[in-house]
Amino acid sequence: MYDLKEMTLLYIEDDEVIREKFVHFLKPKFKEVFEAVDGVEALEKYHAYCPDMIVVDINLPKLDGLEVIEHIRKHDIETPIVVLSGYSDQKKLLKAIRLGLSDYLVKPVPRQKLLSFLEDMGSKLYQIRYEGSIELRNGYVWKKEEKVLSHNNINISLAKRELILLEYLIENLNSIVTLYIIEELLWYGETVEEVDKHASLRQLLKRIRKKLPEELIENIYGEGYRVLGAK
Repeated sequence: MYDLKEMTLLYIEDDEVIREKFVHFLKPKFKEVFEAVDGVEALEKYHAYCPDMIVVDINLPKLDGLEVIEHIRKHDIETPIVVLSGYSDQKKLLKAIRLGLSDYLVKPVPRQKLLSFLEDMGSKLYQIRYEGSIELRNGYVWKKEEKVLSHNNINISLAKRELILLEYLIENLNSIVTLYIIEELLWYGETVEEVDKHASLRQLLKRIRKKLPEELIENIYGEGYRVLGAK
């Protein structure tokens, strides 16, 4: 059974007053809360403790929040990351979205609202890691261990890239996965022009939608795609 108290959190914030207030509030909710005051310490704590979830302020000394996320995403596209930003940080926030953050909140952030976000992310993370299957919209089921999508106990045949895309979208269930992350995932290490990636992705999604109900994979215009769980 999912329990947030079995998970760990890395909270990265350079403002001492804000950091102490939130860490004090969140510590009883988690197994452990690690804290960092700048980007360099954040990466040290990330590598030392491998937290289940990360909350990071977008403006940090030494390395800013974007650089921290960029470093993490080079080898870890699964750990959920929530970015805290101000209204004046919109350009930075757009770049952070392309780096694959799980969500963002605009400061000042109510403590209960942040906790609700983290509880939701923890539930998704638990489902992905520990449950044998994940229920999706329209009665579709993802069998994690077998990497198989089924409907009414009938397995759906998927080509290699279709399977890679669908698996990653389900790992980020109900969350938007950006076009940048999708294209990097599908064509990592290959020399492909951006325009060709866009066209190939459209064709790939067109083929998938012939096999699945259209509402299962939702297109968020200008941002990316997401798979929706059962209601």
